Amino acid sequence: MLSRLVGKIFDAAVAPEAWPEALDSLCAAVNVAGAACFVSSKKTGRVEWACCSGLGAETENRYIGYYARLDPFTPLVNVTPGWTKLSESLPDRVLRRSEWYNDFVLHCGVRDILGTRLVDTPTHAVLFGVHQQIGRSFAEKIPPILDNATDALAVAARRHVENLFGPPLDEPEPQVTAATRYYFHIFNGRRYPDETGTLFSTPSEALAHAVRLAAELAQDDDWDGFAIRIARDDGSTLAEIPVRL
Repeated sequence: MLSRLVGKIFDAAVAPEAWPEALDSLCAAVNVAGAACFVSSKKTGRVEWACCSGLGAETENRYIGYYARLDPFTPLVNVTPGWTKLSESLPDRVLRRSEWYNDFVLHCGVRDILGTRLVDTPTHAVLFGVHQQIGRSFAEKIPPILDNATDALAVAARRHVENLFGPPLDEPEPQVTAATRYYFHIFNGRRYPDETGTLFSTPSEALAHAVRLAAELAQDDDWDGFAIRIARDDGSTLAEIPVRL
């Protein structure tokens, strides 16, 4: 299930019109009522792109045009590492007085939100959240699935920002960490194993490399229907990236 989900996410990395389907797939995988992804400009403070799924589907214009400036949750998500839960980060007295929460969130049928910052460049930030409907709570299985999908979401979101606005300028150098060897096996029944692998400092870097490799292979009809399996040094699978034309 996770490999299929990652494949849908990486479809969105190269085709912006695939974001709604990627969000729908994530909602199905974690059994939540909706999801949303926002790209905001650090220069203007405005949300410049949004995609909503599930209960919040087709509310992008309402959010961008009015409710984004009233949203008290996304500023917290933007500065808090990991996944942040709305119900645990803002007290009830604040939410009861929030026009954003009462007239937008509850009006969509959403009770609670889990959000995180996927991308932070000098010019843009990408925030992502999953929504649970009124009358239900987030299940215990949701955080582990989200943790496993976060790297793929972050790579797809960064690629999407670059597609929309160009590569970021003057991005700070990433911190140097111990490198891990990843192997990129290509298969579709036939198998072309990667015998040497490549060192990367983070899973996100390995995922980004696989996305670029899939995009290169997609230029050749002979690779249609293949996939790239990213394996860690211990043999476990990080993700599978489909090669599609």
